[in-house]
Amino acid sequence: MTTMLVNIPEKEKSFFVAMLKKLRFKSKILSEEDKEDIWLSKMMDEAEEEGGEVLEEEIFKVLKGEIH
Repeated sequence: MTTMLVNIPEKEKSFFVAMLKKLRFKSKILSEEDKEDIWLSKMMDEAEEEGGEVLEEEIFKVLKGEIH
């Protein structure tokens, strides 16, 4: 199984949800919290690959909503 993330305009959300349901594809709309969790995980993975750390300042920017 493959996972795909797609950004769609808010006004088109119902169309795409209906289309995916009709095609019997499993779908999920990510909340802002989900997006933050993914972003933080990505930052930690990148820092680990580089042998470094995630800066505390960067984490607080995400939690304050300064970075999306």
